[in-house]
Amino acid sequence: MKSVFVALALALAVSHAQAPQRVAMHPPAAVAVAATHIPLGMLANLEHNFDQRLEAMDGKDPLDWWGWGGTRGLYIEGFGTVFTTELSLIVTPGVSPFRPTISDELKLQVHQRKLAHLTPLEDLMKDLMKVSALTLSPLPDDQKIVFAVRVRYLSWEDTKDLPAQILMTADKKSAILGDIRTKVE
Repeated sequence: MKSVFVALALALAVSHAQAPQRVAMHPPAAVAVAATHIPLGMLANLEHNFDQRLEAMDGKDPLDWWGWGGTRGLYIEGFGTVFTTELSLIVTPGVSPFRPTISDELKLQVHQRKLAHLTPLEDLMKDLMKVSALTLSPLPDDQKIVFAVRVRYLSWEDTKDLPAQILMTADKKSAILGDIRTKVE
C-alpha cells in the first residue's frame, strides 16, 4: 500500500510539473518617439532651388513647365519627403496660324532634342536628391526622399524611348552617398 501511495504522489508531482504555467505577460511600454518637424520654409527653399536648377539645365534649349508651375514638396510623417514637378523636356513648337501642321522633319528634331535632355535631367535629379538629403537635417536617416518628374508631350509627338515619368527614391542616408534608385516609366 505504501508503494501505491508513493507512486500516486510521484505521478501527481510529475503531472503538475508538466502542466502549463500561467505567466502574466505585459506588453512593452510604449516608447516615445519624437515627431519629426520639417519646416515649410525648408521645403519651399528646396522647391525654389529645384526650379532654378531645372530652368538653368540648358539655357539654349530650356525645359518647359506644365501645370501650376514649379516643384511642389511635402513631408509625410514617418515616411519622408516627396517632391513632384511636371514639365516638357523642351519648349515644344505647336500648331499655329503660321504653322498649321507639324512637318515630319520638325517631329524628328523635337524627338532628338528631347532624347538629348534625358541623361542631363536624370543627372540633375540625382544631384537634387543629394542636395535634399544634406539640407533636410531634421529628417531621420531612414526616412525617404522621393523626387518625381512627370514628362508631358503634345498629341503629335513621337514618344518612342521617352518616359512618361522619372521617379527617384532613397532614404536620406543613401541619398547622401549617391545610392539612389531610379525608375523610368
